[in-house]
Amino acid sequence: MSVRLSTLGAPFSARRRSLRSSGGLPMRMPTRTVVAAGAALALTVGLGGPQALAAPPGPGSPSAGDRLFPGLGNGGYDALHYDLGLDYDPETRLVSATAGIDAKATQPLSRFNLDFDGNDISRLTVNGRIADYRRDGAELVITPNRPLRGKFRVDVTYVADPRAEHDCVPIPPLTGSAWLPTDDGFGLAGQPNCMQSAYPNNDIPSDKATYTIDVTTPENLSSVGNGTLKSTTHNQGKVTRTFRSTDPIATELVQVAVGDFAVFEHRAADGTPLRDVMPKDLLAAAKPKLKKQSQHLTWLNRQIGVDYPLQNYGSLGLEADFGFALETQTVSLYPADIFTVDEPWVETIMVHELAHQWFGDYVAPATWSDLWLNEGHATWYELRYGQKLGEGTLEDAMKEQYAQGDTYRMAYGPVAKPTDDSTLFSDNVYGGGALVLYALRQKVGDATFRAIEKRWVKKNANGVAGTDDFVTLASQVARRDLRGFLEPWVYGTTTPPMPGHPDWTVDPPSDEKVAKAKTNRQHRHAHLA
Repeated sequence: MSVRLSTLGAPFSARRRSLRSSGGLPMRMPTRTVVAAGAALALTVGLGGPQALAAPPGPGSPSAGDRLFPGLGNGGYDALHYDLGLDYDPETRLVSATAGIDAKATQPLSRFNLDFDGNDISRLTVNGRIADYRRDGAELVITPNRPLRGKFRVDVTYVADPRAEHDCVPIPPLTGSAWLPTDDGFGLAGQPNCMQSAYPNNDIPSDKATYTIDVTTPENLSSVGNGTLKSTTHNQGKVTRTFRSTDPIATELVQVAVGDFAVFEHRAADGTPLRDVMPKDLLAAAKPKLKKQSQHLTWLNRQIGVDYPLQNYGSLGLEADFGFALETQTVSLYPADIFTVDEPWVETIMVHELAHQWFGDYVAPATWSDLWLNEGHATWYELRYGQKLGEGTLEDAMKEQYAQGDTYRMAYGPVAKPTDDSTLFSDNVYGGGALVLYALRQKVGDATFRAIEKRWVKKNANGVAGTDDFVTLASQVARRDLRGFLEPWVYGTTTPPMPGHPDWTVDPPSDEKVAKAKTNRQHRHAHLA
């Protein structure tokens, strides 16, 4: 998700400068095959078989059971496809919206929940019939007029105010809403648990679905959404653009933006269509950085061993009050003026967000505790590209991260088991996650490590997977049981010895060091990543 620019924690302090000190904004970077995370996913989306559907109707769970976000997500169904329609009025700055959800019941449902915080609902139907509903905090509790079995459809009509406040992000002072209002429109940033403020959904990363997004604006404004632009329709001074994603998306990675944008369409050397969306007055200055994305794709394709897996890619520059970047699927979000900063670290941030398209988007985490699989990988490739640009060495960064290992584990919890939602985006998930990968490469060698990375992406294509899945797959590819090696790295409360570096030492933690780390626990989330 996000990475702080002023520092990336101790290991990165020499490489990064604050965007504000560079004349820009600070930032955060801030991800349907179901794999062996089977038990966790069964809890997450309420997977059930024929016996479950033969049971008497009952209510779906109001929670997916995530350890860090116990109220998030819902059970009893699997979301398959979302049809979103957003009509923006620049005079009122309101959005008249519709959300259609195609889902499949995994148990007979007498009622079910959607995550939906705020917004004024005017109509709600299930399978075309008016249904009863009530609001319970951020839960939309729906009672259809007959029990649901198999596939069903929910349609919600509502009005949203992008300027309204919501209470979803657990780490102040970040925005408490997925909406990022601008002077001429808005964008979205829903990670980790904010997309419920934009549209009704099952707001957990493991319940991915495909999307069709219709965005209506006056003719003088433009818009962008995930996936590819399928059609443009003009009608009485308005224009509707339809975007479609055939690759499933986790709710936290949905993007819709409206503004006075210019669209820069080009093609990467590997053939990937690139679509960059920038404020018109910044596009010319941003183009040199945007053109670098072709080189980034070529490099990541080679390093990961899997060609870019999604429909298209590009960057969205938004002039709004936020200080982070986010890997929204196929169109990564940034504060617009980062592309005018002439510093090498800007490219490393771009590589971080691009790497997420493989790690976090194409392969999503089974639970939020598995976030290190997203951020550790993105940080790993970010650091390696930084070394290519002369921004310090990977080994030096990892040695510095290793020295802080016990302090970070004491302050934030283990890499794959953060203490709570406030430590989800800590240095131990980002740099600590990259350190796990470094240790694994030290243990198995570069060739086997690359094979593990390649197999991870291919096996879990367009799906979700968790930490235990990664340990199992690494063992299979390495042809030896790595559980005894990897589990202390991801779940341990102390930092294991680093293979190949008997001289590396861990600084003893102190109350002062731990307290300082805790005060900085949100900085990756609150800045660019």
